[in-house]
Amino acid sequence: MNNVVAGVDLGDSESMATVISPYGDVADCFSFTMNDEGYSVFSSRVPKDARIAFEALGMAYPFSRRLRELGYADITVAHSKELAWIVKSKKKNDKIDSLKIAKLHTVGMLPESHLLDREEQIVRDLLIQRVTLGVEIGRMKSRIISYLKREDIYQSLPKTYDNLSATRRLAISSLKFNDQRDLVLKIMMERLEFLERQCNPLESEICKIARDSDDVKLLMSIPGVDFYLASLISSYIRDVNRFPTFDHLASFLGIIPESRDSANVKRRGRMTKDGPPIARWALGVMVDTVMQRNKHIKDYYVTQKERTKNGKYAHVLTMKKLARMVYHMLKTRQHWKWEDESLTKRKLSRLEHEEVISSSSS
Repeated sequence: MNNVVAGVDLGDSESMATVISPYGDVADCFSFTMNDEGYSVFSSRVPKDARIAFEALGMAYPFSRRLRELGYADITVAHSKELAWIVKSKKKNDKIDSLKIAKLHTVGMLPESHLLDREEQIVRDLLIQRVTLGVEIGRMKSRIISYLKREDIYQSLPKTYDNLSATRRLAISSLKFNDQRDLVLKIMMERLEFLERQCNPLESEICKIARDSDDVKLLMSIPGVDFYLASLISSYIRDVNRFPTFDHLASFLGIIPESRDSANVKRRGRMTKDGPPIARWALGVMVDTVMQRNKHIKDYYVTQKERTKNGKYAHVLTMKKLARMVYHMLKTRQHWKWEDESLTKRKLSRLEHEEVISSSSS
């Protein structure tokens, strides 16, 4: 705690740094550009043993990488949402913000966040891109179905489990309106096929990464969870030992209720949703797929729904139960309690031998 502290208010093109001495006095305050020239200025005015702090904003990743290249080792990234709550004031500018960050870091009150390393960031981007494509594909399918219903064609299509199965697509391709609607439908179907083709290279790369992950293979012992969903959950949890208890993981995922206690009065609100939204989305998908294949989880959901008279709340409680079981699996390295060993072997065999696997398989 005897080192110099530098608080930085990051900007896209220019940032502000405030340097505080070990005695708590402002030793320096300057702005610098976010380029080689600006980093050179920063390096000349901030000692290499300084404790540096800044918010987890868009520029945090490139700024952190440049600091490490310059020889800085003690780098702390502040949690933006919690920091905004602490330093909220009516007087706000870059100079004041950088000073507040520095002061909070000096006294050890800076709410910390975590930046992914380069490899983790690349994997996360790959998975998120696949999630984004899946959402776009789902929306495109809904548009096509809505269009067919509007034109009173949908009910005449072959009855299949999948709304846009191969059989139905063949029937759609043979439809003829003999006007501009043929072009509209043709473009919509081609756009859907284009989006679906883009999934293949992404899933191929995710598959390769999953082969080397023991955590992913462990989560694949859950019926209803294949390599893609397991990879997505695993990428957010990463090393489970960084969460001392399940409550820490639940807080990270944002699936705990808001708490507003005062004296002897305890108030519990909605889910905090403080954590990464894609992680909660993936956990929600996991609940839906596991409930289809596991009677115990389904019965738990039904019981909670009857008790609370609220389906959404029951779903959240089931998410929390499933997350607790995932935490236990990763901590103890035990397979799913109700594992179907033959199914797990088939999934792992496909993972090892197939280049591209459908993410909907389980």
